[in-house]
Amino acid sequence: MTTNRKEAGDVTITITRRAALAAGSGGAALLAAPTVWGQSINRERVILAMTQEPVQFNPLLYVNAGTENVPEACMFDALWDVNDRGEFIPNLAAQVPSRQNGGISADGLTWTVNLKRDVKWSDGQPFTARDVEFTYQTIMNPAVAVRSRSGFDLIKAFRVKDSHTIEMELSRPFVPFLWAWQNMHIVPHHILSREANIQTAAFNSQPVGTGPFVLRSRTAGSHMVYERNPNYHRGPAKLRQFIHKFVPDQMAAYGQARTGEVDYFALSGVPNDRWREARAFPDRDFLVYPTPNVQFIYYNCGKPQFADPRVRKALTMATEMQKSIDDIYHGTWPRTLSYLQPTHWAYNSNLRDYTADPAGAERLLDEAGWRRGPNGIRQKDGVELKFTMSTTAGNVARQGCQALFQQNWRRIGVEMEIRNMPASVVWGEFTTQSRFDTLLVAWDPTVGLDPDYTARCHSRMIPVKHRQGSNYVQYENAEVDRLLELGVTQTEQADRIRTYHRIQEILHEEVPFAAQGGSVQGHLKRRQLQGPAPNQYVTDITWNVYDWHWA
Repeated sequence: MTTNRKEAGDVTITITRRAALAAGSGGAALLAAPTVWGQSINRERVILAMTQEPVQFNPLLYVNAGTENVPEACMFDALWDVNDRGEFIPNLAAQVPSRQNGGISADGLTWTVNLKRDVKWSDGQPFTARDVEFTYQTIMNPAVAVRSRSGFDLIKAFRVKDSHTIEMELSRPFVPFLWAWQNMHIVPHHILSREANIQTAAFNSQPVGTGPFVLRSRTAGSHMVYERNPNYHRGPAKLRQFIHKFVPDQMAAYGQARTGEVDYFALSGVPNDRWREARAFPDRDFLVYPTPNVQFIYYNCGKPQFADPRVRKALTMATEMQKSIDDIYHGTWPRTLSYLQPTHWAYNSNLRDYTADPAGAERLLDEAGWRRGPNGIRQKDGVELKFTMSTTAGNVARQGCQALFQQNWRRIGVEMEIRNMPASVVWGEFTTQSRFDTLLVAWDPTVGLDPDYTARCHSRMIPVKHRQGSNYVQYENAEVDRLLELGVTQTEQADRIRTYHRIQEILHEEVPFAAQGGSVQGHLKRRQLQGPAPNQYVTDITWNVYDWHWA
């Protein structure tokens, strides 16, 4: 394997006072601690560490991208995957449908998928077209709060031609249809069709899948243990055992990666101020891992203090976004003004960065009727402009950003209280049922790398209202709805660029979420561990886990 050593920005690393304070005493201890190289390698297994813990394991329900992608990749399969070159490759399908192979009709409306034969679920039952049909029916069941119905809601006829062939007829073209199915894993008809309520099924914590591993045990707050599925249709995984470990404190997890207590530290990964240090470790690979994720401040538009877009824009104007990237992420992240990474083909590079303007923010708040009270806190109709911000506890960089934004807002008469929680809490119903005030969160476009953002900001995708989608900020705009519905039907990229540029302009002005930067992660692994590789097309760092092995 060739290790990706492309450096993001290749900046001079300096530790600012703010970053040092954010790291706390744990960071100071780690600076002083010697690196210990002596942990022996167990070649039968790999231990992957992350700071966040998965909540549930049914791939059709809410997925905390990055974290819950791990059990998804271990236990389930999609019809097709996407590799690190951006190519769709067959998984449960025998081939990826195209016009060239006859899988897609000339008008783009009829899709025929031939499934692999002799695939079995981990309980030994055969995988058939009925499982794909049931997965589709579940996605479209209004009683089930699925993560997204984008594209699936355009299927006007779903036909099982035989036990290994399905045909789907769309009501109109949907350009990212391949991405929609790539991002949705198949669940078993023979188990879940018996459940009265899929959302509370025992299956969600003890799944049966077709994937390369089987879940053997879970210790809440600690780890999950997977064992190799000997009947995996791609051939048995090269590892006998895969352990997914949860270390909530980022600095502690980094320390365990240094000493060899864990073999691979990913997702939030190495703290940005330690990248240069991590590159120098003997017998370790440091992977710069670009992702589709963008980090945002999420404003809950359903809360009275955020209902007025002028308030959301004013709060954003007061923040020092570029300073947060320079000082806290040490220039390793690109600044973005959109839900897309700035390298994306649909990114609107004409957007103007209006942040770091506290005077302008104060004028806008005055205009919106929020005036400073006797105590300096802005008020309107007897209500003070106070709110909380939450994110994953133990994420050093995010905590530093929160401290900076708190200071920015205090200067304009706004009070923000930091209220962080374990990942399994903050990304549970607190987020999915829109109970937060503001969040500091990184999300990906929900249909692969397509610019479609229907699931995140279409008014019908508010789960607390409509039991579907990922519009947790409860944003509603009829023009954005119309444009989102148009964009997925346009086959010419130039037309799509115009549509998505306009969507980004509206979002930039109304600010249901304020973009901070494009997430670039720094992962640390043992050099002998082969297989882990950056894939900018997915949020799943275990996208090829069946192929991981020891050299």
